[in-house]
Amino acid sequence: MNRLMNFRTLALFLLLLPMLAQAQRIVFTPQWTPQSQFAGYYVAWEKGFYKEAGLDVDFQHPSASYSARNRLIEGSSDIITMQLQEALVELDRGVEMVNILQTSQHNGVCIVSRHDNIRTIEDLRGKKVGVWKAGFGDLARILDVERNLEIQWISFIENTNLYISGAIDATLAMSYNECLQIQAAGYEDKPVMLLLDEGYDYPEDGLYVSMDFYRRYPEKAKAFAEASKRGWEYAHKNPEEALDIVMKTIKRENLKSGRYHQEKMLAEILRLQCDTPGSAPSFELHPEDVKKLSDLLLKHRRINEPVTYEMLKGGKL
Repeated sequence: MNRLMNFRTLALFLLLLPMLAQAQRIVFTPQWTPQSQFAGYYVAWEKGFYKEAGLDVDFQHPSASYSARNRLIEGSSDIITMQLQEALVELDRGVEMVNILQTSQHNGVCIVSRHDNIRTIEDLRGKKVGVWKAGFGDLARILDVERNLEIQWISFIENTNLYISGAIDATLAMSYNECLQIQAAGYEDKPVMLLLDEGYDYPEDGLYVSMDFYRRYPEKAKAFAEASKRGWEYAHKNPEEALDIVMKTIKRENLKSGRYHQEKMLAEILRLQCDTPGSAPSFELHPEDVKKLSDLLLKHRRINEPVTYEMLKGGKL
């Protein structure tokens, strides 16, 4: 009897072995620690979309000293999120990577004034403005040059202390993050200037893999992109449940963040994903956006050669 049971157990294991082998491990690294900016990916994991696609996804968040970019280049992460502008710069530097999904369609960078008499971009002439030390402020610096504003850029690491202390006249912020923090600190009536309103509206976050990974595992890359898209689509239709999943992820990582802030962040992230107000997100990278951004970066010598849509999608580099 025992031999019969053992035989049946072995036979069942051998039958399931091909299915178990299909669960392919992928190390995924968003740009930063858990927050609503990455809600769709947490939803895809929590709802089993990655498992249904045959993927075993391991979330490994970056640190200040070991960025998502570095993890992709060094091979410790298979897939990362990255802003389109950063991707164009990296491709120009010779880092071979491929965009497999575009989530953001609009620019979330804004400038929050500390003073009521600074209400327009022109009012920033000669003023002290905070900028992230880690980057993400290059479009604002380009605007500064193009408008001949001679802004005094003051670097900060990641918080709003310089702004709140009054040490600067204004600060760069993300509409879905630092801007919300500033408003929650009692500065909700301060003027906010959106870069997208000034003609600098370019897509931001997307999913990227190395060219080597893309060529070796095209089906894995496609499966991850499709499952992630499902996660974001679910978040659009079920924002409260998506928020619950985000807060669960934050708690699991032993981080602290208020639900109200994450709720506001999620709403803004979902808004920026839609091509037009009220439309469903396309999750597509549009060739015309790539060309416009490449032309701008080339004009201001951020890149040395044009970067094309075809290059971003795995074409000839």
